[in-house]
Amino acid sequence: MIHSGSSPVRLARSLQQILGSSYSHAKREVEVGHAMVNSEIVTDPGLVLGPSDRITHDPALPRRVPEAMLRNIEIVFLDDHIVVVNKPPGLLVHPTLDREKDTLISRVTDEVKRRVGHHSKILVVHRIDRDTSGLLVMARTGAAVTSLQRQFRVHTISRCYLALVQGDLQEECAIDRAIGRPRPGARRAVVTHSRDAQNAQTRVRPIERYGVATLIEATLGTGRTHQVRVHLTWLGHPVLGDSLYGDPKHDPTPVPRLALHAAHLGFNHPANQNPVQFDAPLPPDLQGITTVLRHKKNTGKRRL
Repeated sequence: MIHSGSSPVRLARSLQQILGSSYSHAKREVEVGHAMVNSEIVTDPGLVLGPSDRITHDPALPRRVPEAMLRNIEIVFLDDHIVVVNKPPGLLVHPTLDREKDTLISRVTDEVKRRVGHHSKILVVHRIDRDTSGLLVMARTGAAVTSLQRQFRVHTISRCYLALVQGDLQEECAIDRAIGRPRPGARRAVVTHSRDAQNAQTRVRPIERYGVATLIEATLGTGRTHQVRVHLTWLGHPVLGDSLYGDPKHDPTPVPRLALHAAHLGFNHPANQNPVQFDAPLPPDLQGITTVLRHKKNTGKRRL
């Protein structure tokens, strides 16, 4: 396949279109050396393609073991009870059936050991999607897990996401729509009135409008799986790069991954119940998309 067109496209996104697969699968195929650009193996999923570059996929090529792009992890806060991290996109929280060794758990475990001088068990409290970046809190003791899980269960933990969404979202709104699965084992959750649906609330506020897209803040009132993505799709403004709940072919500009970032996290510290707050700004890859969208908006105005 030859990439053509004036809009820049990254290698993993182009391979996704060739394979008709998820972005995560296409990204892994690049990283293990199954993608070639102009007959040369390229393992950088973020490579920007030129208008005449020829992209091919060959799963018979020897599988390479990809080096971790960022073996270190950003520790936002660490004490004897908890660790708060800023997860990069493309990283699983914990191993799956694929037995992937490079996970958030493994990186945090290594980094905490480096800092404190001995091995420390890291316990998962909550998760965010592989392609979502941002803040998570993990526990270092059983008592911390119990306290934090209780706070999540009663929805006293404050969480805000930043997202780039399709379309022009003009006004702040509150979404109070139950979420469930259309059938057992389904990958996609939906807004539904079914008996098994769970109550879900999200408040959405536009931060910057680009005409064809909007940077929004989504504040969670509950914490259901894929809640932000499901509610934004129901609202008619799916997250850019969301191949599960949206349609990236309709995105106003190519994006390197799901344009969703967990930007704020607040809870009561499990040891003393004092409130703590953490914030993580929009990461560079998504900041780059806002720059592109802002430029498109300004260019369009000058043409009028």
